[in-house]
Amino acid sequence: MKKGTFTSVWDSAIINTGAELNEVTGEISTNSVETGDNGSLIEEFFEGEDGDQLEVCPECHTYIMKTIMVPGIGHNLDEHRVCSDPDCENGENSLYLRN
Repeated sequence: MKKGTFTSVWDSAIINTGAELNEVTGEISTNSVETGDNGSLIEEFFEGEDGDQLEVCPECHTYIMKTIMVPGIGHNLDEHRVCSDPDCENGENSLYLRN
């Protein structure tokens, strides 16, 4: 498990909570915090203690995003950003359903 901070950037606030990243599955475990209405969510990311920032899935908000290569037209490979959870609506399994 990689220790770090889960950051949510909102219209009117930036909220940081302690978190751990399972580097095998890409799942993030966070400490819950109570907040008021902060407007619209702009982005979320996990920052490890080493300063490495990883984008969080905008769909499930629980897993980091990863890059995969998908066969394209001819002999090309196309790069796609997907959720580390293959069953998320933004995950690898849904990518093949969209094409």
